[in-house]
Amino acid sequence: MEVIDQLKNFILPYVGHDPLYRSAAVALIAGGLATVALSRNSLKEVPEDPRAASHPVSPASLKIDDIAPVVSNLREAFLLGVTRSYAWRLKQLKALKRMIVEHRAELIAAVQKDLGKQSAQEVFASEINIPLTDIEHTISHLKSWMRPESVRTNIAALPAKSYIQKDPLGLVLIISPWNYPVNLALVPLAGALAAGNTVVVKLSRHSANTGAVLGRLLAEHLDRRAVAIEYEGGAPMITRLLEEKWDHIFFTGSVSVGKVVHQAAAKNLTPVTLELGGKNPCIVDKDVDIELAARRIAWGKFFNCGQTCVGVDYVLVHQEVEQKFLDAFVRNIQAFYGADARASTSYNRIISKQATQRLSKLISQGELVYGGKVDVDAQYVEPTVIRRPRLDSELMTDEIFGPILPVHAVASVDAAIEFVNARPHALALYFFSRDSAQQERVLARTRSGAAVCNDTVLHFTNADLPFGGVGDSGLGAYHGRLTFDTFSHRRAVIKSTTHRWFDLPLRYPPYSDAIGWLVDKVTRTGW
Repeated sequence: MEVIDQLKNFILPYVGHDPLYRSAAVALIAGGLATVALSRNSLKEVPEDPRAASHPVSPASLKIDDIAPVVSNLREAFLLGVTRSYAWRLKQLKALKRMIVEHRAELIAAVQKDLGKQSAQEVFASEINIPLTDIEHTISHLKSWMRPESVRTNIAALPAKSYIQKDPLGLVLIISPWNYPVNLALVPLAGALAAGNTVVVKLSRHSANTGAVLGRLLAEHLDRRAVAIEYEGGAPMITRLLEEKWDHIFFTGSVSVGKVVHQAAAKNLTPVTLELGGKNPCIVDKDVDIELAARRIAWGKFFNCGQTCVGVDYVLVHQEVEQKFLDAFVRNIQAFYGADARASTSYNRIISKQATQRLSKLISQGELVYGGKVDVDAQYVEPTVIRRPRLDSELMTDEIFGPILPVHAVASVDAAIEFVNARPHALALYFFSRDSAQQERVLARTRSGAAVCNDTVLHFTNADLPFGGVGDSGLGAYHGRLTFDTFSHRRAVIKSTTHRWFDLPLRYPPYSDAIGWLVDKVTRTGW
């Protein structure tokens, strides 16, 4: 109040009581005061409702008959403020980290059993290290992410303070897939909890061993007043979950199921993040180091036995180096997995017999260069290379999601660009070339969720890069700060003064030409 009185005493001798001049002077000087106040934004918290302490917890494993009461309880927990505080969010993130560290061996063993992964190293790299790194990154930055973001106050609103408040969305649903059953469940879950939401997590039943282990561990480590987990139900469970109203749905899976999720969400105008897939092209120019390109493409193709949404789906190679590329690619397959990949401890299996049978039908849709052996009962498909694939076949129209690589020769990079642009947008595009101008040309003339030059898949490991699709390959993106933002609402807030002396007369009727002239002069930028 003392500052206000001093300001009035300073202004009045110069402008008197004329409302027009006083309005202009107050706006300009108060703008300076508001600018100083902008730097003082801090994290302010409201205590949770006392009733939150005794709020009911969700069952350890959600059943279909539990959905309605559990959803109601979770929504009430959010309204009671259970999840809002920095302390609660930090506690949940630290619990997730402790869960991964203390139960790493159990999680790795479950994933190995579901996906036939003989190498614990590959499981650690994709299923333990990535979510652990993401959670640690979130813990380190959580307070700064939560803090209100100051913005300039326009002259019409002065004197006031303007900022963006990071509000949680409310109750969110996360539906995770089977191909990376730990990673693709925990990374979005960590972001949703960091943003202060209550969450239902639907784990995939196809990775049943991982679902059972992860579901139990999540129930033991997290606050079940705000989190519910389901890991046994199939399509009926997902259908039932989608009948509820959510504040956000985060889905990772196929394009076909993604469309169903989007349609269900649209009925309630629910925002969605859809992490889908598609046919990720890899273009190989004629000027590359063929051996290096072949090695990196083989790794990006056969990691997790080709069951990776950002894996290489097909190669478009310049016709002048096609044979060199095929020879180098086969050499690298054998260097990775030996002459018989079945005996390799670094080669995985297909998720199910049904998926193995589907893949076996694709092998005849072109000229077989290498591999082709299939054992449905063992869920084994040999690393396979197909030359001159039929362009109208399922091999070239549907996402392969397995260890089969079609290679199609093109006359030029421009021809490859035309080929890519004639098809739905991919989740990732890979381009191998030494020519920086060609790299920029491909980036400028194509669209995809991500693009990587002279390597494959690695963009997924960078928490500072957005991960997501465009068009048919998905909606929205996440990883790192963006996961927190995905599950937050950027709420516009203005806090205006309650001092009547600062209530500018120029905005109230009756209006005059003089006031109109003043408003025009002080609000325009001059450009």
